[in-house]
Amino acid sequence: MDSTVIFLISIGTLPRPFLWADPSPVVNQGVNVTLRCQGLLGSDRFQLWMDGELREERNDSWSQADFVLRSVDDFNDARSYRCRSGQGPFWSELSDPLALVVMTATPSSASSVLASLRIGQGGSRARTSHMLQDGQSYSVALLEAKSLEPLQLQKPEGRQAGFSLPSARTKDSGSYSCIYYKKIPPYTGSYPSHALELTVLGDYMKTL
Repeated sequence: MDSTVIFLISIGTLPRPFLWADPSPVVNQGVNVTLRCQGLLGSDRFQLWMDGELREERNDSWSQADFVLRSVDDFNDARSYRCRSGQGPFWSELSDPLALVVMTATPSSASSVLASLRIGQGGSRARTSHMLQDGQSYSVALLEAKSLEPLQLQKPEGRQAGFSLPSARTKDSGSYSCIYYKKIPPYTGSYPSHALELTVLGDYMKTL
């Protein structure tokens, strides 16, 4: 009598991995971007998903896998990414989504006026001002100017978006800029605003 062996593959039994982009999830067109998926120690295979579809799968003997996107462009690569890791017969849940924003002159159908950044009264609330074409849906990101690392995201209120630095401290000193980008893929973004240097000295804040 023949017997049938059924293998059950469990999904979501491993901790959710963490996905991040190097050098940043906000990049210029044409650069190489490495998407790093950090899974549980002992994970031996990894998958990269783009806009809900499997893009690449690879085996790796470490707990981290690197997926390299070469010469990214603002249409094919400016997408939403997630990853998951596997160990034995088990797969983890998908990671939280990561939006890769590729900066162009301006997003499609947007004004050619770039974003600008200033510090409002009291110095604790940064506001971006920009000009967007009606009917478009955008997000605005406050960036660390040198690394282009997103620090905060906001939905514009009319033609402005506000970013708060509550009880600003010396560690908040640094160089800031901002961009706006489309809320749906492809995530095309404006070039960064001019950088704003913020210096916090004790309870005293000034901008240069």
